[in-house]
Amino acid sequence: MTNAIDLRDYFDALIRHWRIVVAMPILALIAAALATFALQPTYEATATLALAPSTISISLANQLPPYYLMVDSPRHLPTAYTPTYYIAILKGTDVVNAAQPRAPITLAPDSNDRSLIQITARGETPQQVAAAANAYAQAGAQRIQQLLAPSGAEVTAAKQQLDAAQQALDNFLQDNRLTDYDPASSSGLSPDKRKELTQLARARDLAESVYLDFAREDAKNAILARALRPTIIPAPAPTAPITPKLFPNLLIGAAFGLLIGIVGAFALEYVAARGN
Repeated sequence: MTNAIDLRDYFDALIRHWRIVVAMPILALIAAALATFALQPTYEATATLALAPSTISISLANQLPPYYLMVDSPRHLPTAYTPTYYIAILKGTDVVNAAQPRAPITLAPDSNDRSLIQITARGETPQQVAAAANAYAQAGAQRIQQLLAPSGAEVTAAKQQLDAAQQALDNFLQDNRLTDYDPASSSGLSPDKRKELTQLARARDLAESVYLDFAREDAKNAILARALRPTIIPAPAPTAPITPKLFPNLLIGAAFGLLIGIVGAFALEYVAARGN
């Protein structure tokens, strides 16, 4: 019975001070609406970078599946990698300088497919964030493509060695008035000269073999790099801001105002009771 009386007293206090209970939520709604319209809207756009490696799911002690395996030469990329590896590449200064984003950028793997990297931009206008996300995705894709593509350094070095070996052989033939390396035409040379000629010819053949091996490997890696290049899913311009949101702010303001009104009604009731 006491509890019922106490609850009735609280209810009666709210009835007596209904004006403040009603006025505070209304004032809070107005304040929330004014604050919402006064705040600068923030837009968000997300471009997606789709990696294209061969993928399998395997369990490792320190990794979570799926785990991606790259079918490429270890000289260019690690044999195995996760999206974290690529996110580190995309955060590099070369990508940032190439993209020159005009809005803050965040990078994260897709929660449903870890072969997708989400590039999200936030800013003040829809066009700004879409352009920033797409420019960053383009710069990131180009950087990854550069890492996948063979550098050609081994082919260049092997070609230089082949040219040097060929030049040494040509100089020997010219100095000894030989038109070509032919055992029949070199029969008039001394044993030392024939030995030198044999060594120069072998060095040239070996350098040519090395060069051809590197050239074939380089061509194979170039084809593979084109097959594994990332794909860009561009970000469209957003149609609505992510913040501020009018209706959630109004609901929060109304709830907060109602709470203040109830507390105020009880405070007035307490002051009136003390005065009596």
